[in-house]
Amino acid sequence: MQKVFMLGCMVAALAPLHGSTLQQLSLNDMIQLSTAIVHGKAQQTVSSYSGSIIYTHYKIQVSETLKGPAATQLDIAVPGGASNRFQQTFAGAPILAPSQDFVFFLWTSKSGLTQIIGLSQGLFAVSKNSAGQLIVTRGPSSELMLNGAGQPVSDSAMQMLLSDLRSLIQTAVGSRGGK
Repeated sequence: MQKVFMLGCMVAALAPLHGSTLQQLSLNDMIQLSTAIVHGKAQQTVSSYSGSIIYTHYKIQVSETLKGPAATQLDIAVPGGASNRFQQTFAGAPILAPSQDFVFFLWTSKSGLTQIIGLSQGLFAVSKNSAGQLIVTRGPSSELMLNGAGQPVSDSAMQMLLSDLRSLIQTAVGSRGGK
């Protein structure tokens, strides 16, 4: 009986966690709520437990700081990963390709853990359009998303020129007195 119980515990620990509910964040919400917004590339470093949650840690090589203190490198944590033969997945958590350029909307908790705001909502891929201009894009989230009133909503894809995003961030940060 004890073996059956232990097997059940192991299966539960290894099963992916489904049912994430995300609060829909507008671009302005993400700009205002982020403690930092940076353009750069991420390299996975390690996955480890923080309490009962496994986080995959990435070092971001920052090429440009759009909001927050200037930095050349940041450590961020994304929920999910593998550690000590256990694996966790979180619906809505982004997977970062190491060779891809991104714009990261980040927030740092009181405990000092820096994460992408709104999970995949705060991660924009950077590429070039047909005119050779840098653009940022984010696909729609397929996870359950609620608006501020708690009503289910559908997420939309976002795409814009990186220069337009810079302007929006500068305007929003400037209107808050440089915060």
